[in-house]
Amino acid sequence: MSLSRRSRGERGPSSTSEPTGQQHLYVIFDDWGLGYSIRKLNLSNASNAGAEQRCLRRPFIGCEAHRYQPRPFIRVEATRGSPEFFAAVGTKILATHPREDFCTALVPGGILPMIDVRSRGLNFAPGELYREHPIYLPVGDEEIFALDLATFKMLSMKPLWPPRLEHEYRGQTSDWSWCNLPMPRFNRMDVTSYALDSDGRTILTSTAAATFAFDTQRREWKRRVEWSLPFSGRAYFVHDLDVFLGLPRDEDDVFGHLCFCRWLDGDEHQVWFSKEKLSTKDPAEKHQGTTLVYLGKSRFCLVECVDHTATVEFLRARCCLKTFSLGFDMNGET
Repeated sequence: MSLSRRSRGERGPSSTSEPTGQQHLYVIFDDWGLGYSIRKLNLSNASNAGAEQRCLRRPFIGCEAHRYQPRPFIRVEATRGSPEFFAAVGTKILATHPREDFCTALVPGGILPMIDVRSRGLNFAPGELYREHPIYLPVGDEEIFALDLATFKMLSMKPLWPPRLEHEYRGQTSDWSWCNLPMPRFNRMDVTSYALDSDGRTILTSTAAATFAFDTQRREWKRRVEWSLPFSGRAYFVHDLDVFLGLPRDEDDVFGHLCFCRWLDGDEHQVWFSKEKLSTKDPAEKHQGTTLVYLGKSRFCLVECVDHTATVEFLRARCCLKTFSLGFDMNGET
């Protein structure tokens, strides 16, 4: 999982830093014996006009890790092999990994460690998730939604004072806690992709048969269209290009390419793929996973992790980051 941070107080997903400002990416590595290390990468030197690639190599235990990748910004003790339990909203990272001591904790439902990369502070968010296979999606910088097998909840990051949350919600909220929301009519395990719509407040969730919309203000679900977003996992709406962008769901023929979807009138839509291939399969390497991170203003970072399975040398694993910008060519194509 990755979290981008912008300088000069710019926090919205559609904003970006000034050319002279700083922009960082916080990448979570499953490389520590007791859990995870969060490493801070500087993206300020990446060109806004072109693409840049850099690779971080991860050595075996016993090597000098700082020679190949930045020192950890912070380490988090948590169950390894479960990156899906990390969530990010604004400048905060939540570690929501299940713990066996929640049932005997002094605080009902337990607490969740929350790291603010801007202030370098550690806080504790309320637990009460009872998570199994969560999907986390931030809406702006102050709300995060969590969809799981039997629950759909929201946690607000707005300060309790001033103003207090109970004033805004007319007494419905007296403490900082997760708010229960109506469950959708589809199964969580049937979700193939999800994104935030162009209005910035509607969550789109696709299954193999249809796409559903949840209005975060009205708190209601609707079946939007009878087709599925053609992405794998999270996608993003790029306002400058008026398209959704993500990783393709069916990778056999389009592995390494980006997938675009433009929503037309009614149920009509267009789907196409990037001409350029951003990643390739090396027979000697095992592909571990790819994450697409939106940096703002049509800029993205592709984070790709691979293992070099045909070698016993120390430097067998690497994490490649490719930053790039999107635009239309002379033919009006992306």
